[in-house]
Order: sequence, then structure tokens, then C-alpha cells
Amino acid sequence: MSQTDKVKTIESLHRTHTGKSSDKYASYLTVYDAIFPAYQDKPVVVLEIGVQNGGSLEVWSEYFSNAEKIIGCDIDPKCSGLSYADKRIHVVVGDINVEDTFRAITTLSPDFDIIIDDASHISDNIIRTFLIYFPLLKPGGIYVVEDTHTMYWPDYQGGVTRQTTAHAFFKLFVDLINYEHWRDDLSLESLFAAFPAGCLQPFLKEGWVESIGFHNSLVIVHKAMSPSHSKLGERVIVGTEAVVCPEMMDRKGDTGAG
Repeated sequence: MSQTDKVKTIESLHRTHTGKSSDKYASYLTVYDAIFPAYQDKPVVVLEIGVQNGGSLEVWSEYFSNAEKIIGCDIDPKCSGLSYADKRIHVVVGDINVEDTFRAITTLSPDFDIIIDDASHISDNIIRTFLIYFPLLKPGGIYVVEDTHTMYWPDYQGGVTRQTTAHAFFKLFVDLINYEHWRDDLSLESLFAAFPAGCLQPFLKEGWVESIGFHNSLVIVHKAMSPSHSKLGERVIVGTEAVVCPEMMDRKGDTGAG
């Protein structure tokens, strides 16, 4: 990749794109340019759920110029007419959460570096899709849910006080990530009690969620490199002078908060 290619941003590529149309809010582009550069030159596999007119797949293929595959999935039969000169781009037509579609996608690739859910934006579908496809992320991968402003709209099973929206589900991940600090006080089953039992999948119990970020209309979930609920790590205390609080030197190398 040339030096000129290296400075290309998702925002610049999206705004200057002239092929198939793509629809993204400006703030998304800024977030993507913050979280995706580490993947830009790698042979990634990207799955985008919901492609509409197909332009975003072209933008991803240009930004991830060394990508192995760019896979799009859409329920609209018209998407079967989308064609690309770039042989790395594949389009699967079907409901993302049915077995035939799952099989078609995983035949193209059994795992992914980046998954972007830009599909129905309905809470139950968002949660179900996440539970099915997050396990297919490679360790260290990124899962994105777009257009989560619909979580405030009743027609999308949303509402600011509703306790079972996709937003409410993902907000529990803040506590999930910090489980090591309260694990003796409450069970994970109790934490997720507002949701069906099947929502507490094994990968959540195992600690595969490394971090979660909330932006306006975006949720970003990072997958851990290895499963663990002990995420705080050792206490790293440096220096040799501790005049104000000398007892802190005794905590060097401790694990866990305290």
C-alpha cells in the first residue's frame, strides 16, 4: 500500500464515493476513523448486515485494501442484483438470523474481524443477531450496531424507560465487564433477569466481552483476546519514594481492586 493510500480515511472515502450509494451519519464516520485504523492494512474479513444499495461494501473494500473478504447480507431480494468487479465482495440475500443464511455466510468465512449490524434496527433482532454472530468474531474483533436511536422509538420495540431494549441489554455489559468486583453479591443470571434466559449465552459467562462504547446511535463492542472476568490486572506501582502514603508500596503486584 502506498503512502497516499495509508492516509485515506473512511470519512473521505465515503464523502467522495461515486459508485453504489451508501447512507451513513457523519458522526459514524468519525468513530470508524478512530477504531478501524489498526485493521486498515490487514487481511481482514468484514461482515456488514444490511447493505441496502451496496455502496458501503465498496467503501469498506477501498478502505480495507488488503481485506480477504467483504461480506454483505440483506433480507431484500433486490440485493441479489448487486454485482461488484471486486471479487472480494460477496452478497448473501436472506434473513440474517435463519439457518440457511447463517450457513451461506459461514461457508464464505467461518469467522470475522469486524461485524457491523445495520439491519432491521428492531431490538429483538439486534439482540438475537449479536448473540448468534458475536461468537464468530476473532479474538480482538469489533462488533458495531448502527442506528441505535431507534431504541427510543416504539415501532422498533424502543422507549427511553423500556427495560428490554437492545440499549438496555448492552448497558448491562458495563457491569458484565466489571463482574470481578461484584461476583460475590449477585449472579449473572440475576443481572440479565429482564431478558430471556437464552440471552445469557456461554460467551458472556466466559468473559469474552472486553469493552463496550456508546456513541450517539452507535454501540461498539470489543471482543477480548481470551476469555476472562479478571480484567483489572495487577497493580503497577513504580518509584521508590512514598512519603505521603508509604503503605501503598505493600500493594505492588496485587490483583483486583482494594
